[in-house]
Amino acid sequence: LTHPRASGRGGGSAPLTMFPLSLHRMLLAAVNPYFRAMFVSSFKESQDGEVLLQDMAPSTVQTILHYLYTEKISVTSETAQAVFVAASRLQILPLLEICSSFLLEQVSVENCLLLYELGYAHGEQALLRVAMRQISLNFRHLSLEDKSFLHLKPSTLISIISSDSLVVSSEIVVYRAVRRWMKFQTSNRRPLLSKIMRHVRLPLLTQEELREVQLESAHCGDMRLRWKRLNRQERLQECGGLRQGMYNKCILKTKDFQVGCFDPQTEKWEKLTPLKCLYCARCLAVADKLYVTGGVHTDDSYSDTLHEYSSFRGRWTQLPSMSMPRASHGFLNCNQKLYAVGGWCRYEDYLDSAECFDLMEKTWTPISRLPHTLSHFAATVLKNKLYLIGGVTDKLGSWYVSRKVLIYKVSSNVWTQVLLDAECYWSGAVSMNNGIYVIGGYFRSRVRHHNERWPDSGNLHCSRKCFFLGEDGRVDKAVVIPKLPVEIAGAGVVRWRKRIYVLGGENTYLYNNHDGENEEEYYNTIYYWEPGDHRWTQCPERLPFSNWGISGFGCATLKLPKKTILSLFRKTSVALTAVELAES
Repeated sequence: LTHPRASGRGGGSAPLTMFPLSLHRMLLAAVNPYFRAMFVSSFKESQDGEVLLQDMAPSTVQTILHYLYTEKISVTSETAQAVFVAASRLQILPLLEICSSFLLEQVSVENCLLLYELGYAHGEQALLRVAMRQISLNFRHLSLEDKSFLHLKPSTLISIISSDSLVVSSEIVVYRAVRRWMKFQTSNRRPLLSKIMRHVRLPLLTQEELREVQLESAHCGDMRLRWKRLNRQERLQECGGLRQGMYNKCILKTKDFQVGCFDPQTEKWEKLTPLKCLYCARCLAVADKLYVTGGVHTDDSYSDTLHEYSSFRGRWTQLPSMSMPRASHGFLNCNQKLYAVGGWCRYEDYLDSAECFDLMEKTWTPISRLPHTLSHFAATVLKNKLYLIGGVTDKLGSWYVSRKVLIYKVSSNVWTQVLLDAECYWSGAVSMNNGIYVIGGYFRSRVRHHNERWPDSGNLHCSRKCFFLGEDGRVDKAVVIPKLPVEIAGAGVVRWRKRIYVLGGENTYLYNNHDGENEEEYYNTIYYWEPGDHRWTQCPERLPFSNWGISGFGCATLKLPKKTILSLFRKTSVALTAVELAES
C-alpha cells in the first residue's frame, strides 16, 4: 500500500512506511468500520497487520486510500463502478453516496441493465429506481437485443419481470424474454424455469399467444402447463395486476350525466358509462378505478354519496356514504385512503369538517377539523401531506377569500397554516417535481366590482397567474411558470405524465355588459404545459358534450385497460396459470 500525501507535490505516492505503521492502522480504524474491525478485533488481519483485499484492482485500492486520507475523489465513467463496489464492501458510506450520485447521472438505455444489477446487488435504492425506469420504458428492446440481458443473475431477472412498471402491451413480451434468457445457458438454467415462470403473468395471454406457448413447450419438452377456468376477478387475482403498458392513462371529466375520457396521445374523446346527474362533485382515480363523491343534484339537494367506477367492469358501484353532504370540497387520495375535506352543504353553510375512507375496510372515519371553514380551494397531495390552497370561507355571515395554504400531515392528524402572497380561490393544483404548481383562479385586485350573490367578491379578478409552492407551502419564485393564454378559473387541472393539462374553466368577471352587470364566459379549450416549455400549447380537440364551455367539474387521470386486455376479462374462460418442470 502507498500513502497519497507522502509526495511533496501531491501527484505521486510513496510507501506507507514513511509514517509509522501503527499511525496508519490508527487512522484507518478511526475513519472506517471495516478497517476498525480488522485492526482492533481478534481477526487474523489484526495479528498479522495485513489486510488482503481480494478482487480489487490496485488502482481502485489506491483511489480508496487517497479518499480516506484526503476526503477528495475524482470519479470517472471508467472508475465509478469499481469504486462503488469497493466503497460498498468497505462500508465507506460518504464515498458510496458520491459514486451513487455520479452513476445516477450516467444511467442510459445502453447501461441500465448493468447499473440495475449493481444497485440490486448492493441495495442502492436510488440507483435501482432510476435504472428500472429505463428498463421499464425499453424492456422489449433490451430483452430482445441487449447482450447484458442474457447475463442477468436469476434473482435480478425475477426482480425485473415482477415489476408492474414494465411498459409492455402484452405479457407475451415477458414470456419471450424469459425464454431467450433460458436458452442462453439451457443446461444450467433449466432447473430455474418453473421458479422464474411464476413471475410471468400467464393469465394475461390471449388465445393466440397461448398457442405459441403450447407449441414451444411441446418443442422444448421442458415444462408442463397447468390450466384453470377463471372468471374476471379470479383472472385478475391470479395474475396479480396489469403491467403499465397494458393501460392507456387518460384524463376523465365528470359533469352532469356525462363522463368523458380524453386520451392525450390521440387527442380524442370517448364517452364512458354515465353517472347520475351531479354538479360541483369531486373525483379522483386510484389505479384503474374512478371515485366520485358529493355534489349537487338537479333538485338542488346535496349529495353525501361515494361511487366507484371499475374500468374492467365498465360500471358504477355505490360505496358507503360520507357522514354529511358536500359540494365544492376537497377529495384526495393518500396511502389507499380517500380524504373528503371542507366544502359546503347548503348555499350559506360552509364546512370545516373532514373525513377519510379506507379503501380496504370500506369505512369512513373523521379526521381533525380544518382550522376554518373552506370551499372552492385548490387541493393536492405531496409526500403524505394534503394541501388546500386559497378558497372561500365565511365570517360573521359574509364570505371572504382565503390567503392561506392549509397543510394536513397524515401521520400526525394535524393541520398547519402558511400565508400566501395574495388571496385566491378556484385555482387548480398539481404535485410534481417535489412541489406544487398552482394554476389560474380568482385573485384580489385593486379594481372594485359588485356582486350581489357574493357580497365580498369585489376587487376579485380572474387571472392567468401560475406559481409554484415548495413542500413547506411557501411560494418559490425561482420556479418560473408561463402565464396561461387566457384568464381561467374553475378549470380541470391534472397531471398526465410530465405535463399539466388545463381543461375548460370560466371567467365570470371578464367585463360589464351594457346593463352594468358582469357577464360570464365559459371555455371548452384544452391547454397543456411541460416544465421547461416557454408557453402553454392548445390542443385541437375541445371539451365534448358542451358548445359553450364548462367549469367546476371533476377531473382526474385514470388507467384504462387496453381493448386487447379487456377482452380477457369479459367472461369466464380457461387460462394458463402455471408451469412445472417436465420430466427429463
